[in-house]
Amino acid sequence: MEIEKEGTIANILYHVHLKIGGVQILPLNREWFPDVVVFSWLVIIVLALLSYFATRRMQKVPGRLQNLMEAVVSALDGFICGVMGPEGKKFTPLVGTFFIYIFCMNLLGIFPGMKAPTSNATTTVALALVAIVAVHYHSIRILGFKKYILHMMGEPLWLAPLMFPLHIISELARPVSLSIRLFGNMFGEHMAVLSFAMLSPFIMGWLPIPLQVPMMAFGIFGAFVQALVFSTLTAIYIVVTVGDHAEEHGTHDAGHSSSVQHAV
Repeated sequence: MEIEKEGTIANILYHVHLKIGGVQILPLNREWFPDVVVFSWLVIIVLALLSYFATRRMQKVPGRLQNLMEAVVSALDGFICGVMGPEGKKFTPLVGTFFIYIFCMNLLGIFPGMKAPTSNATTTVALALVAIVAVHYHSIRILGFKKYILHMMGEPLWLAPLMFPLHIISELARPVSLSIRLFGNMFGEHMAVLSFAMLSPFIMGWLPIPLQVPMMAFGIFGAFVQALVFSTLTAIYIVVTVGDHAEEHGTHDAGHSSSVQHAV
C-alpha cells in the first residue's frame, strides 16, 4: 500500500493503491465516488460498528456503550411517540434512523479535513426521496390502496378533479422542501466556518486566532436542529396521511380490550 500525498480522508482514499486478491479496491474513482459518498459511508460504518458492539452482549446491567445506546433509543422513542401518538413506536426505527444518520453527517463538517455530506445537494435529495417513498409506502400499507387513493382525492369526492392535482403537487413539493432546507442550512454553516478560518490570519496578522471556533460550536447546535427538523417533518407527513386511520384503529383496539376485561 502506498500513499502518494496527504490530505483529507477522502483525498487519501483517492490516492491509496490497494489490491485485495488481485482485485483493485483503491484508489476510488472521483466520478463515481465523490467525497460526500466517502463520508456518508464512513458514517454508516461507524454507526454499524457502534450498534454491533453495543448489542452483541446485551446485559441486564448495561455497560457504558449499551447504556448510551439505550438512552438514545429511549429518548428518540419518547419524542417520536410525542409527535405521532402511541402508534409512533412502530415508526421509531425509521424516523430515529433518519435523525441519527443526518445528525452524524452534519457533525462531520465541524472536524478539520472532513466535509458534511449534507452540505451537498445530492445527499439531501437522496435522503428526502427515501423519506417520501417511505411515507407513501407506510400510508398504502396501513390504509390500503383504496383508502390511500380516496385520501388523495379529498372530501367531498366531487371535488376530486381539483383536490387530486393539488395533492400531487403538495407531495412533489415535500422532498424539494426537505432537501433544500437541509442543504441550505448545512452549506451555509460550512461556508461560514470556512470564511472565518480564512479571514483569521488576515485580521490578526502574524498571530492567527481561530475565529471559526464560536461558529463551529454553533454548528453543533445547528447539526442537531436540522436533523431534528428533518425527522420531525417525516413523522408529521406520516401522521397527516394515516393519523385518522391510526386513531380509529387505536379506538377500536381500546374498545375491544375494555369489552374483554368487562367479560372477564
